[in-house]
Amino acid sequence: LLCETQESFGIMFLEESVKKTALSIMSLAINKPLHLSEVEADDREKKAAFDKTLGSSRLFFYDCFGSTAIDNIINRVRYFARGLNCKFILLDHVSIVVSAQDHSDERKALDEIMTKLRMIVQELGITLFVVSHLRRPDGKGHEEGAATSLSQLRVSGSIGQLADIVLGVERSAQHEDPIERNTTRVRVIKNRYSGETGKACAVLYDKHTGRMTEINEASL
Repeated sequence: LLCETQESFGIMFLEESVKKTALSIMSLAINKPLHLSEVEADDREKKAAFDKTLGSSRLFFYDCFGSTAIDNIINRVRYFARGLNCKFILLDHVSIVVSAQDHSDERKALDEIMTKLRMIVQELGITLFVVSHLRRPDGKGHEEGAATSLSQLRVSGSIGQLADIVLGVERSAQHEDPIERNTTRVRVIKNRYSGETGKACAVLYDKHTGRMTEINEASL
């Protein structure tokens, strides 16, 4: 989206520092995972990566690590959209927001959060990407490549009910084969736009570049 549009982005990653997020984004510009200490890059490469990403003046970060109240999230989303003209906003992840609420009932807290997020999306006309953790399925876990489904979304059905699109990602992270271990499958679980669901694609992670590239599984 950063490369293919001229829009601005609001980024709220609550489980990592702004520095880590910024370095990860810069990494994609030069195909080097800069956040890893063993990766070498000279000043010329770093400047090129900065100019293509952070230096574009189109990326804005919410500097907050850990849980925070839903009203703080809503206020930041509104500021990103109206004050900074961000059309795309990313929140990672909604589960950590739940832990900061006064509710003793996690389901009610998540219902409230998702309702407020849906309302502000409608109000502002933005695209909001929300990451959610999943409940562990019976039997094989998601870290072993288990298929994702709406029923596995955390505690409440509100995420599946209120979202326009739900994507699940699956990877067998402990597989002996390195190709299989680094292959992530993307599944369309819900699609309010066209109704098309099912497996979408598979992407292979390259630890040397930090990139995920779509692959043809039939050729593996």
